[in-house]
Amino acid sequence: MSSVPLEVGQNADEAVKKVVERSKPVAFNTNAADRRKAEEAVCGVYTSAGLKAPRYFVWFDSPFHGAIAAAMVSKGTKSVHKQVVTDLKNQCSAKLWKMIDAKGDKLWWTTVQSKLTPALKRSFATLPQQIRRAVLASFVGHVGPGVDNINLELVWGQLAPPALLSKLVGQLCHVLPEEITKPFEEFDDRPLTCGLAISAMGQFAIAGYGNLDADLPFYDITGAAGFRVPEIMPLFHIARFGHYWWPFDDVCLMVDRPIRLSVDEEGLLHNPIGCALRYRDGWETFAWHGTFVPDRFLEFGIKKDVTHIFYEPNVEIRRMMLEMYGLEAFIKDSGAKVVQRDKCGVLYRQHFGDNHEDIVIVHVVNSTPEPDGTYNNYFLRVPPETKTAREGVAWTFGLTADEYDPLKET
Repeated sequence: MSSVPLEVGQNADEAVKKVVERSKPVAFNTNAADRRKAEEAVCGVYTSAGLKAPRYFVWFDSPFHGAIAAAMVSKGTKSVHKQVVTDLKNQCSAKLWKMIDAKGDKLWWTTVQSKLTPALKRSFATLPQQIRRAVLASFVGHVGPGVDNINLELVWGQLAPPALLSKLVGQLCHVLPEEITKPFEEFDDRPLTCGLAISAMGQFAIAGYGNLDADLPFYDITGAAGFRVPEIMPLFHIARFGHYWWPFDDVCLMVDRPIRLSVDEEGLLHNPIGCALRYRDGWETFAWHGTFVPDRFLEFGIKKDVTHIFYEPNVEIRRMMLEMYGLEAFIKDSGAKVVQRDKCGVLYRQHFGDNHEDIVIVHVVNSTPEPDGTYNNYFLRVPPETKTAREGVAWTFGLTADEYDPLKET
């Protein structure tokens, strides 16, 4: 927690900016976890929640394996996430706001919190949900924005070879007592089933996020103003020394930090030339502004060959390839044909075969010159049924061709 004093009543935006910047080195830490100190912090959380500290700790090198292991462990013992995370945070929050109320600063702190939440989302707060979707995408082999459990429920057969579960069973049995591992017999030497995968996805709802816990920065900023909640400190220590964790009765499963974590300016997983997220066991995911993509997309990002766009069978991937390539360059290099021009612009069309929609682009020159006398050029993708440049430009404003009047643009 920060020791930098904070003046209550100062500019809320500045206060939020400072705490977000302090949080980033923790959230984006890709050094190996300090396992001993992380385990000590977990014991502190259990104690703060009024529970006996766990005797058994099992570490995994990615949340992919950690979530599957958590689904298996849930067969042999119960989760205590509610007590050590949900209930503890609720108690700490009530205590904090009671202190704030007593000082008469509730309005200012409410403003700070309302500004902090979206600022954290643009930084790292959505990463746990994105990582969950990355794990789900690994199960279903699905690429694109529509990754959800429905995709997983439609998948049948073997999701992973028997060796995966056998390795996890062996890792758990090496540490845990027989009364917990007895149910694991049903998993040994068998492939990963859809049912177990769905259970693993459910485990993300009852995981601790460690260094990605977006609830903690508010305690950081309030602590800097003198509002101390000692019971929350063990969660800060987990954030400092650990990553994902699954609390069970007498058992805690923990995950080491990633070795690579790359996001865009909106906090979305993104890397145009390599994997956006990679863990120590080799589990990795490729992403373009939060959308999961195959490695061939990254090959395109390096070579920038327009023919790859033509041969890409996935419509969503093709859309992102166009975004990366640039519409102006695509018109030039693909041989797109001019199909119509009017005072609003020039309409281009590139045919993609009978089984795919055409790519239609309108080229518009801004009617207002820049200070240096030049005019900005815009290339806009419009629906494939567009027949005229005027219709295409109107569509970008949510208007019909008859409704659009370029002289009234603002």
